[in-house]
Amino acid sequence: MKKHLIAAAVAAAIAAPAMAQNVTLYGTLDAGVASLSNVGASNTTGKSAQVFTDGAMSSSVWGLRGSEDLGGGLRATFNAESDLSINNGTTASSGFWRRAANIGLAGGFGALELGVKMNPVIATNAALMTTAGNNVSTMQSAALGFSDFFTRNAITYTSPNMSGLTVQVQHGMSNTSAAGGDMTAFSALYASGPVEIRVAGQERNGPRNDSGAHYGSVQPAAATGSTNDKSTYVAGVKATLGAWQVAAAMYQNEYNTAVGGAKTKRESTGLSASYQLNSATRLGVARMESEGSTLTHAQARYVLSKRTQMYVAYGQADNKGTTAYWPYASNTNGFTGGTAAPIFADGTPGAGGALNAKQRGYGIGVIHSF
Repeated sequence: MKKHLIAAAVAAAIAAPAMAQNVTLYGTLDAGVASLSNVGASNTTGKSAQVFTDGAMSSSVWGLRGSEDLGGGLRATFNAESDLSINNGTTASSGFWRRAANIGLAGGFGALELGVKMNPVIATNAALMTTAGNNVSTMQSAALGFSDFFTRNAITYTSPNMSGLTVQVQHGMSNTSAAGGDMTAFSALYASGPVEIRVAGQERNGPRNDSGAHYGSVQPAAATGSTNDKSTYVAGVKATLGAWQVAAAMYQNEYNTAVGGAKTKRESTGLSASYQLNSATRLGVARMESEGSTLTHAQARYVLSKRTQMYVAYGQADNKGTTAYWPYASNTNGFTGGTAAPIFADGTPGAGGALNAKQRGYGIGVIHSF
């Protein structure tokens, strides 16, 4: 009897460290088909295309996250997340774990994480959409030139909820003496009942090295190429009113394409609304405007199960001479970055939209999460 008790005690002691750690495999897959108008070198030729879409609404990703109870209310955490390109089975060429690769400590003081993590400005941009989707949030950040999605060499602190207020601060350091440069970003959320107020900003200084061990985003800003100094601010409010959800946001991005060069400023406003038609169906519409250019987007989602839903979506870009929206986020040609606008087999680009052009896209797709 004593031998059995001793054996059980030893087995429990060996298993205890493993039981204290919680590891989760998770992911999202989004695929569909779409029809796009006015594609090609000038985006005004009248040429149309039917394409396979990957990540039009939700980026296709998979990852691991976990935590270990250290006692006294303290936890060790980690997160690693990668792209999963459904159209060709590859991942991002800019890094296997480009979306997240961090470890940290969390407790009553909040959370402190070290390593690659999403930029607070990008997270705030997405959170200010009533029906989230790359067809709006990614296209908005690309058109204004602040698509600095993930920060390398980052130290990120997230505060606990302080009577409705949560603050996040992030600093990305340069790990190269040759290029220099760093970034600092923040976000703040105040939630009270059905209302959320969000603000975020970033300051990027000095040259950026997207392919090396540097502070910069792992994906350049589509509107400006390899930018240097940059100041970005986002602010907005979102409210839930019964079956309705409404949001309004303001954006400003100021940047230059050479250190010390002339700066360009882009300002924008965004309005969105959604309606829960029934337990399975949600309708949404959004409109973004920047210096006369507009992006209008509508979608409907139908829940098939707890983890699977279908959607139909329509986007229309009416661009003037300053800001260029692309109407439909899609990964159509094997570009391994997630939500890239297409470049077609004949070599004609459609990425980023075109100035002084009208374009539209509509499609259908399915999203599954695990």
